[in-house]
Amino acid sequence: MVLDARSFADPAPAAPPSPPLQVVAYPLPVDLDGLLTQASQPGQPSLQAWAVEQLRQLVPTPEGQGVIWDVLARPGDPRRLVAAQLLGCHRLWLSSPSGLRRVLGQARREEDPTVQAALVWGLRQTEEVGEFLLHPEGRVALEAALGLPLGRKTLAPLVRAFRAAAKPELERIFLHKLRALHPPLMGELVGCLMEEEWREGDHQRLAVLFSCLPQVPLFELFAEERGKPELASEKGLAAASRARNWHLCSRLAKRALQRGASIELLRLLLSRSGEDETFARRHASFLRLALNQADAVMGPELLKHFERLTFKATEDRLVRLAQLLVELSFRLEGTSGAQASSLLEEWKQRSPGLKLKIYHLQQRLA
Repeated sequence: MVLDARSFADPAPAAPPSPPLQVVAYPLPVDLDGLLTQASQPGQPSLQAWAVEQLRQLVPTPEGQGVIWDVLARPGDPRRLVAAQLLGCHRLWLSSPSGLRRVLGQARREEDPTVQAALVWGLRQTEEVGEFLLHPEGRVALEAALGLPLGRKTLAPLVRAFRAAAKPELERIFLHKLRALHPPLMGELVGCLMEEEWREGDHQRLAVLFSCLPQVPLFELFAEERGKPELASEKGLAAASRARNWHLCSRLAKRALQRGASIELLRLLLSRSGEDETFARRHASFLRLALNQADAVMGPELLKHFERLTFKATEDRLVRLAQLLVELSFRLEGTSGAQASSLLEEWKQRSPGLKLKIYHLQQRLA
C-alpha cells in the first residue's frame, strides 16, 4: 500500500505582497469665473446654492483676485454683486494698505447701491467704514452702522450721524454699540458731543443717549469732573458753544444717572461714601436720589453690599452707611425690608452711641 503524501507536501511559497496603490492628488484648476456665473443665475436654485457654497469655502489666489476685480470693472456684468460679496467674505486684502485702499476706492465710486452695500459690508470693523454713515442710500448707511467699530477715530462720525437722525434703525444701532463703550473713550465721546450744534428738539434724544452709556465713567466725568475739559481758558463763539454743550450734557447725564442708577454705580457710591467722608457729603443728595429710584430687584444685592462694607468697619463709617440704609429700608418691602431692619438692629449692638444715632435716624424718617 502506497501512502499518499500529497497532502503533507510543503505548500507553495506565497507570492510577495504587492506594494500599496499610491494615489497622487493633483490640484484641479478652479473655474472661479464659472462659479461666479452659476452663483449669479437664479434659474437653478440647487446649482446656485452649490456654487455659493463653493465660493464660501474657496480662498481666492492672486489670480482669483484678478478675476474678481475684472468682474467688478464691468458695469453691466450681472456677477458684480457676487464678486463684491466674495471680497467681503475672504478679506486677505486687509493685510495690505493698498488692498484696503482699493476696496475703499471701489466703494466710494460704486454706482450700484446693492453692490456698494456689499463692499461696505466688506469694510466692517475698519475705521474707514465711518465715512459711509451719512450715505443717502439706506442700505449702505445700515451696513456702515452695523460694521462700525468704536474707537477714537470713529466716535466723531458716529456723533454726526446720530445728530442727523437719518433713520430710527441707525439710531438704535448706535445706542446699542454705545452701551459697550470702553471707559477711556467716554471723554472722547463727550468731546465729540460738545463740537456739534444741538437744537432744542435734540435734547430728548441726547437724554436717551446718556441713559445708554456706561454709568461709572459717566459719573466720574460729570459728577466728579474727572477729565473735564478746560472751558474757562477758551474764548470766542466756538468756546461759548462748547460751554453750553458741556452744561447741557452735564445736566442730562446727571438726570439719567439719578433716574436709573445701575447696581454697579450704586455699589461704587456706597463704597466710596463709606470710605471717604468728603465724598459722602459732596454726593449725599445725589446718592439719596439714586437710591430712591432703586427698584425691588436691586434691594437684595444692595443689602449684600452693605453687609460686605460693614465688615470690620469703624463707627464713623457705620454712621454714614446707616444714614443711607435707613432711607433704603423705608422703601423696601417684604423679605428685603425685613433684612434691612435686621441689619440695622445688628449695627445697633456695636455700641450705645451707634444705637442712639440709628434710632434718631429712624424716628426722623418715620
